[in-house]
Amino acid sequence: MKLILCFKILLLSSLFAFGQGQIQFNSLKYNLSPVSVGETTNLKIPFSNIGNEPLIITRCQSSNGTSIISGSKNPILPNQSDTLTVKILNSSVGNFKHTFVVGIDNQEKFNIIEVNINVLGTKIFGKVTDKKTGEPIPGATVIIDKTNYGSQTDFDGNYSIIAKFNDTLVFSFVGKETQKIKADKEIIHIQLSESSSLKETVGPPIHPKIKRLETTSIVTKKDIENADNPKYNFKKNAKNNVFIIFVSELTSYDLNKEDQEFEQKYKVKYSLIGNYTIDYLKKYNKLTFKHLKKKFKKSWLKEIRKDAVGLKKE
Repeated sequence: MKLILCFKILLLSSLFAFGQGQIQFNSLKYNLSPVSVGETTNLKIPFSNIGNEPLIITRCQSSNGTSIISGSKNPILPNQSDTLTVKILNSSVGNFKHTFVVGIDNQEKFNIIEVNINVLGTKIFGKVTDKKTGEPIPGATVIIDKTNYGSQTDFDGNYSIIAKFNDTLVFSFVGKETQKIKADKEIIHIQLSESSSLKETVGPPIHPKIKRLETTSIVTKKDIENADNPKYNFKKNAKNNVFIIFVSELTSYDLNKEDQEFEQKYKVKYSLIGNYTIDYLKKYNKLTFKHLKKKFKKSWLKEIRKDAVGLKKE
């Protein structure tokens, strides 16, 4: 009796395994040609259903926050082919392996797709100052022309950005003339002039007094060595009472009224994600969140931008 029962179970299992969709990829590993930092890589990954029932992709997941994988939500019929779409933001220089998990019909078994990319670029440093007063301009935006990839100056007007040589860098700040310059050397200092339209409509400008550091405000060797160290940069900014929150959807210096009120109320500054890795951004923001929690308890959580990197509701 037990033998008959076991045989029936095995038979039913084999029928179930046979009567289902089965995904097959042309390849599970992709090695892409060198790309430039700041560019977005778009990749189509073809696959087919070689089973005898329709299949539905129920799991499509990236290994990190800088890449996205997506596929059709509609059933893929037997012998039908389709593609998955991979989108990768190349925000750092180096060789990177991106992995993606794909599963179908809520099955425990899944496929792992590997994409290897070599990202090329050079880190460029510099300082942005007011041409008339010589004072540093904190919060000035530095982006690669015709992209949303960029950075902002710190309290002393210093910036760093990763770009290709001969990319065009665009420097801008509210009330100043936008300036474009070729990224043809590693150190680029910029002086921004007052906007001509501001002179005509507002009259003589009033330049606020900016607290200067006691030490030199140029980029030091130690700053360069610790450019990718969130703890070092947080402590350096905190000493000057500058607290930064990196946000993922801010592509230019276009904060709305609520954002500006938040900055003033909690004495922080929203910033572009720039050329930093997602790991750097999360660690840096974690330190800022810790500071806000210590000083303001939990009130700031209801008002902060929802796209603050690494934000967890408490």
